Amino acid sequence: MPTERFYNLPKEKKEIIIKAARDEFVQVPFEKVSINRIIKHAGISRGSFYTYFEDKHDLLAYIFEDAGDNFQCAWESNAKKNHGDLWKTIDSFVEDSVLYNDGSMLQLVKNIVDSVQMYGVTNHLCHNITPGQFCMLKVMHESIDKSDFRDQSIETFGMLISTIFFELGKGLEWYYAHPEDKEKIKEVFRKKLDILQYGIRKQNLK
Repeated sequence: MPTERFYNLPKEKKEIIIKAARDEFVQVPFEKVSINRIIKHAGISRGSFYTYFEDKHDLLAYIFEDAGDNFQCAWESNAKKNHGDLWKTIDSFVEDSVLYNDGSMLQLVKNIVDSVQMYGVTNHLCHNITPGQFCMLKVMHESIDKSDFRDQSIETFGMLISTIFFELGKGLEWYYAHPEDKEKIKEVFRKKLDILQYGIRKQNLK
């Protein structure tokens, strides 16, 4: 997370740096994000950047955590409205929140979903989840009724949520380029949720 020096910057300067960073993450996949381009557009030196952030992973974590409060509020609201039903919560969350976000955020999601780093995180091949991200996962976990889950652990829930949001991200990638396909995208995503919830095998198989 950012250093105290970053938090002590004037609000206007912090916003300039974050805007430059967000624009960079929107324009290219994560692996191609350039700190040089970020500092050029932010009007700061490379040395200054590294007194604010450890690296681009640290910067991206801040961008997402900065937006985390809105995400968490929307999730909890949908979970409460749907009495803790995960599948209805996801469906209404997508309907009410995700598909009505601005295009730049959708492109940011697309680039992150496409990244090697995200593949590692969603498949538990690396473990660089931040304390803030774990706290958000815990809130999501606690807001859901897990009484019919075979495994109610937060670790398994995290894998399930990662799988769901990975698929959602791929749908958003298509939506960003083809917004006219929104209803078809939702139909396909709901089909994937159905497979995750019930599996593909006939229920009478032993």
